[in-house]
Amino acid sequence: MRSLLSVIFTLCTAALSSAAQRNILLIIADDFGQDSSSLYNSNASASLPPTPNLNALKTGGVLFRNAWAHPTCSPTRASILTGRQPFRTGVDQALTPVSGGQLQASEFTLPEIFAGHAPGYSTAQFGKWHLATGPSSPNSIGGWPHFSGSIQGAVQSYTSWNKVVNGVTTMNYTNYATTDAVDDTAAWIQARGTQPWLAWVAFNAGHTPLHKPPDSLHSYDSLSGTQVNINQNPRPYFEAMIEAMDTEIGRLLAAVDRGNTHIIFIGDNGTTPALIQPPYDAHGKGSLYEGGVRVPLVINSPDIVSPGRESAAVVHAVDLFSTILELAGMDPAATLPGGVTVDARSLVPVLKNQTETAERFACSEIAADENPSNRMGAAVRNTGYKLIRFTDDDEELYNLTTDPYETVNLLAANLDAPAQANYYSLVLKLSEMQDTVPAPEITATAAGAGSFSVTVKQAGGTTYGLWRSADMGGNSWAPLGNATSVMGGGFVTLTDPLAAAARSYYRVMATVP
Repeated sequence: MRSLLSVIFTLCTAALSSAAQRNILLIIADDFGQDSSSLYNSNASASLPPTPNLNALKTGGVLFRNAWAHPTCSPTRASILTGRQPFRTGVDQALTPVSGGQLQASEFTLPEIFAGHAPGYSTAQFGKWHLATGPSSPNSIGGWPHFSGSIQGAVQSYTSWNKVVNGVTTMNYTNYATTDAVDDTAAWIQARGTQPWLAWVAFNAGHTPLHKPPDSLHSYDSLSGTQVNINQNPRPYFEAMIEAMDTEIGRLLAAVDRGNTHIIFIGDNGTTPALIQPPYDAHGKGSLYEGGVRVPLVINSPDIVSPGRESAAVVHAVDLFSTILELAGMDPAATLPGGVTVDARSLVPVLKNQTETAERFACSEIAADENPSNRMGAAVRNTGYKLIRFTDDDEELYNLTTDPYETVNLLAANLDAPAQANYYSLVLKLSEMQDTVPAPEITATAAGAGSFSVTVKQAGGTTYGLWRSADMGGNSWAPLGNATSVMGGGFVTLTDPLAAAARSYYRVMATVP
């Protein structure tokens, strides 16, 4: 693991719309990656479900080409709810009865912020929870005043499942789960009248168990629906489930005041490997490769500047936290208790079609997965390059601009200058995404004729390296191979013996085995 001492800044922007408190509708699809959406996948060999209602959201919105989530469900949902990455919340894998890693009540969540800073809003969650166990956990831990849906990661059957409403469980509930989420959401919205609201709608579709939905919701009429046929030919059943979800989303959107509602649609992780479509390979849900982390993201709003466009900005599901707060007219930085670090960066500038000067990064991580072929670790990307560091410290670097499906690991050969600069930039960014190695404690610095030195307090088992940059730019940092290191008295002094005459900037990197 690695850590560094660095300068951190926060960039805040004005809300997209301050004229009115608009409604906010967040829709989350389960196990629905970019490979399974016709908005993203044009591969002739791919079989894709009809999703006319989702596709129509782009007309009045922005489609994000480079959107990431975490490789599995619970970490993504926790990131959206808290604005914090898994290493901060401890939700770093899909929650199971034995995995641990539940969301803690100490985390400050979106509905809690709305209650304290936007009391005019009503907030509620519908559908899948999967962040803590216990029928009351969406209320007591998530902070939702109203919850209606399922607690676990999957329903035992879409037509016989345990429905929970504010802590009260109805066993073997028979209303089709996808339909039920829309029924409850639409009824709740109607009851708000003119009061603004935030509704989090998390569909179970297209998570297993695969099945044939009610015939009125899809066009896959020829499917027999038998378990034998599902086992032999699973993909059409997944597609029927996605089309059924899209049909019900259309019904939900019809119940919404579209002229006064911000609508966000996102997938929670990539498509499961057994169902993933070309051009991706078997690296789907649960993996740090693109098939596991690349998800659909569309934001539709009456206030978007130049609607109907696509954005190449590098974004992550965690960014929806700050985005939702700004869309509700709040400054994210002003809503958080002291000492709470948030990783989200609002997408409002993208929605306003503004030019951003600071580079965007996306980071994803996973600590465990039920599929033993998936390697655990973390990944980070910038505009063009992606670095994966597995838990055994093995690394892979890809140029996503020229190699979007990760076929050539650049670290298997000598890096050219652009790749080397991007690699160093991503190493620094990845070093920020951990809390196990404390930042180096600098005790002294000294500059002399042609040299610069910095002294840090020695921590057991930690090694230190010196990095230098000419202009603080993201791709201008590089480790100093010729730096000297002297230990003594519990301190380490790092020296650049060839410090440039011009102004330079330095960082200290701490690394433990």
